[in-house]
Amino acid sequence: MRKHGLSAVLLLVITGLSVVSWLNISAKNKPVANTTTEILLPKQVIIQTANKTPSLPDLLEPDNIPLDVNPTEQVNMVGKPSQITPPKNTRTGPVLIDGRSLEDNQQTIRDYTPLVRAPIVGLSRMTPFGPVPHPHKDGRTALTAYAKPFSPNAETKYLSLVVGGLGLNPSITRKAINNLPGVVTLSFAADAPGLQGWINKARARGHEVMIELPMQGNVPAEIRTLTVAGSGTVNTRNLEYLLSRAQGYFAVTNYDGARLVNDETALLPIIKTLKDAGLGFVYDGAIDDTRIERLAKREALPAVIANGYLDEEQQDRAYVLRNIKILHENSYDNVPIGMGFAYEGTIDGIKAWLATKPQNIEIAPVSYALKTR
Repeated sequence: MRKHGLSAVLLLVITGLSVVSWLNISAKNKPVANTTTEILLPKQVIIQTANKTPSLPDLLEPDNIPLDVNPTEQVNMVGKPSQITPPKNTRTGPVLIDGRSLEDNQQTIRDYTPLVRAPIVGLSRMTPFGPVPHPHKDGRTALTAYAKPFSPNAETKYLSLVVGGLGLNPSITRKAINNLPGVVTLSFAADAPGLQGWINKARARGHEVMIELPMQGNVPAEIRTLTVAGSGTVNTRNLEYLLSRAQGYFAVTNYDGARLVNDETALLPIIKTLKDAGLGFVYDGAIDDTRIERLAKREALPAVIANGYLDEEQQDRAYVLRNIKILHENSYDNVPIGMGFAYEGTIDGIKAWLATKPQNIEIAPVSYALKTR
């Protein structure tokens, strides 16, 4: 049985080898297929078998840009819509944002003349707190050296605008510096962080600046506030501290002071110190018939009183615009002064008035009003 089994296995092996050999010989005798036949991708096979179906259209063809064309060559800068040629059959006109043209909403004033960088050598003296303004030996003072140069036009009437309370809110401060023309005077809180940096930025954009002295009003006084109870020595020391916070301002103004401005005893050493420093003083006019005007005149301190607030009751654009219009009605006899504060509505109201004002009325720096009045 083993012999017959082995013989059967050998017979099967021989038969298999014979079949394989015959298949190889048959394959070699077949004609070779054309090797240049194109191999079709699945998508092409579908297209060809669909009886010459046309190719799909190029939906992006209108946006195709030739290689030799610069697509940005004819693009205009944002903010100059009048330079953009509108398509045919379209309504033309100014681009409005919140009812104002786009040009009125530009973020910066581009036409300005920087003021000389502070400090000017020789215009200060040293105190325990740092340098404070002091007349130069050649006669120059902070009032004359740091005020904005200004040449009035004989045919033009002027008013002065001050925006104060700056330096405490960085966003509003930057907006006032960059959005308002240099003829608008800016006033900074004496205790504002980085005060010298803000003054440098403002002067670089063409603004003359003042600092605000905290004076005692109807609320409890803080440590550096000039008070009615403070002796001449205490108020003078606190005043020197406030004046030493920065350099480059031509005058000071009050912050509050409803009680102090009517106390001649407390005011006198303050007035004398400001006069000796070569500064001017602009009072915001919150209290009528104060002692400060007659005392300043007696001590030969250049001082002037503002005519009113721009934003005392409301701080929106329309209210400020209306108050400036009222203010400029008085500009034919003098140079009225309007005091505003660090509100977006105040800045926007000034810009709105500038865009609609009469041609024969302009803004003058408050130093010009101080000199004129």
